[in-house]
Amino acid sequence: MERFVKEVRAVRSFADLFLVADVKDTRFLKLSTIEAASILQEHLGVSAAPVIVVRDMNRPQFLSSVLTAIAKGLGSVMLAWGDDYHTAANVTNFRNFSSLAQAIEEASTISRRAGSGTRFLAPVNIAKLPGPGGVTRAKGRLKSGADLLLAQPPTTDALETFEKHASDLRENGLTEKVLLNVFPFRDESDVRQCEESFGWELPRSLRREAAAGEQSLLEAAKSVVRRLREERFPGVYLATRGDPGVAQLLLS
Repeated sequence: MERFVKEVRAVRSFADLFLVADVKDTRFLKLSTIEAASILQEHLGVSAAPVIVVRDMNRPQFLSSVLTAIAKGLGSVMLAWGDDYHTAANVTNFRNFSSLAQAIEEASTISRRAGSGTRFLAPVNIAKLPGPGGVTRAKGRLKSGADLLLAQPPTTDALETFEKHASDLRENGLTEKVLLNVFPFRDESDVRQCEESFGWELPRSLRREAAAGEQSLLEAAKSVVRRLREERFPGVYLATRGDPGVAQLLLS
C-alpha cells in the first residue's frame, strides 16, 4: 500500500479521479477496493472511486458495500457486472440482479436514502453501441442512476477508431456522458492477449503499430488524447495498467 500511495502521489496532478480497479484472479487475496480508495483519499486528498463488482456478492453484500463506500466519504463509485469465473476456478458467480441497470438503480436508492451525493460510474461496450440494444442498454444505465459511462474496448488510434467512436456517441447524444478509453498496449503479444482475455475486436492498424514497437503504441495512445482535447470531449478514461507513470507520459 505504501508503494501504491507513492506511485499515485507522483501523478495526482494529472487526474481528476483515480479508479481503483478490481482484479479477477483467484490466485490472490486482495485488499478491498473500497479500503484502497479510502486510503488514497485519506493520505493524498485525491478523489478515488472503488470498483464494486456485482458478480462477487449477493444482493445484501453488494448494497452493504455501496453503503460502506458512501460512509467512508467516497464521492464516486464504479459498478460493474463482471465476467463469470470459469467452472474450474470453483468460485461462485452471484447474480442476484437481473441486469447492471437494476444494481445501479438500487445503489442509487441507497445513496439518496443516505443523503449522499455519490456519483455512480458504469461501463459501456462502445463497439456494440450501434448494434441492437446497445444504445438502449447504455441509456438504461444512465436512467437507472449512472452519472458517467466508461467505454471499452479502447479507442486505439486518432483516425479510424476515434472517428468511429466519436460519431457513434454524437449520433446517440452520449458525448457528454461517455469517456473514451485510452489503453497503452505493450507489444503484439499483448494485443493478442487482450483480445483473447476481454473479447475485444481490435483494428488491424493496431498490429502495425505494435510491430513498430512499444514507443509507437504509446504515440498512438497519446494521439488519441490529443484528439479528445482538440474535439473538446469531457475527459479521458486512461488505463494505466498497473503503472501510474503512464498518466504522466500520456497526459503531460
